[in-house]
Amino acid sequence: MAMLVPPRVRDDDPRVRVGIQTWGTEGDVRPFFALGSALRARGHQVRVVYTNIEARDFGPLARACDLEATAVGAEYFETNRDRLAVRARESFEDKSPLRQVRGILADLVDPVAVPMLEAGRALARESDVMISHFLAYPAHVAAQKEERPHVMVGLVPMFPSAEYGPIGVPSLGRLFHRLEWWVANRFFDSVFKPRTNGLRESVGLPAQRSVLDPALDRTKLGLVAVSPSLFRRPCDWSPRAEVCGFLSLPDAAEPWEPDPELRAFLDSGSPPAFLSFGSMFNLDRDRTAKVVALLGEAVEQAGTRAIIQAPEAVLREAPRRASVHYLVRAPHVHLFPRCSMVVHHGGAGTTQSALLAGRPSIVVPHAADQFYWGDVLYQRGAGTKPLRATALTAPRLDERIREVLARPELATKAAEIGRLLATERGPERAAESIERVMAGAPSARDPGDPARAR
Repeated sequence: MAMLVPPRVRDDDPRVRVGIQTWGTEGDVRPFFALGSALRARGHQVRVVYTNIEARDFGPLARACDLEATAVGAEYFETNRDRLAVRARESFEDKSPLRQVRGILADLVDPVAVPMLEAGRALARESDVMISHFLAYPAHVAAQKEERPHVMVGLVPMFPSAEYGPIGVPSLGRLFHRLEWWVANRFFDSVFKPRTNGLRESVGLPAQRSVLDPALDRTKLGLVAVSPSLFRRPCDWSPRAEVCGFLSLPDAAEPWEPDPELRAFLDSGSPPAFLSFGSMFNLDRDRTAKVVALLGEAVEQAGTRAIIQAPEAVLREAPRRASVHYLVRAPHVHLFPRCSMVVHHGGAGTTQSALLAGRPSIVVPHAADQFYWGDVLYQRGAGTKPLRATALTAPRLDERIREVLARPELATKAAEIGRLLATERGPERAAESIERVMAGAPSARDPGDPARAR
């Protein structure tokens, strides 16, 4: 991989060469472009290496953010799309979190782990600091092998605390949080430690006894990209851990105007509901086609207008309905304010966009942190009780749509939270924290007001 980022001009130059590496769905990639954009705006030189399991090309977004970006592993995901679709369907239907996580790693990480490590090492050698997704463990190994300062970014709270339990684990109450984290650490080690240590040993690094427990000991900074208005920084966290706020792209990165057909639909009646399961719709076309038909049936039963977003190949075959407009793609930040509610899978990015627009959510979680976001919105009064993807039916969704229409307080609460989010400057706060630790200054704490936090 050729060197695309020049070295620092001099040792006292505050500008640094930043390497960013991430892996996952679109919702795991876009926040890192947002962070890169904020760092670039502050004069730093930024390169991004991304592995997107949908094989999406983020080149246009990188150019809009003035970033250098390289995709790794896209050929694997494109070549194996049909097989991975079958595996995704099986994973969604599996009620065992352990089997679900192991399946995800076996299908979506293991085949590209070595290319990710190689790309990460090349990136690290050209960078003064490495920033990576919490789950992109090949990047963690690369940073340590090349002896580069490392910043870890998680899109959900992921550091142990007595104040909350691990994400995805049924809580037994505050008295048991420590025990719950012990169990979660053992689970995490059982699936990640063999993989991490295999990569470490391949490049001559010693094996680790635990992956999660001492994670912050191996990094300069751990950033949790969650709104402090939704999650208060625990008092017992390491000083190296911070809550920075959501990492949202600047509006200028995705300029958009609705096409004439969509504009006419939006202007022809009451605000429609928006329905889409985002990246989950890109993994299994047959399943997506059935779900799109189900969504159309539910909104028809509820008697509301709707926009349904899904891949073009699916929408070509979708049942035509007078009250439904089908859409392939549109920036949520621009579209959601024109809608009445958002039915989504519970991805962090979609959750944030719905709140910023002041729109209540109906979350249909499929896997991983989506259950966390569904619970957060429900507990905060900005959404209905989550409806698991495995339990989704047209009558059940119809019931929740009617609930949102009958309870305006859900929209009021969503708007209240959205106003707080709009003031948080997540990418800028994260960039400031990275600059502080690179300069050797003490780490800042939670920027939010604890009085308004959970």
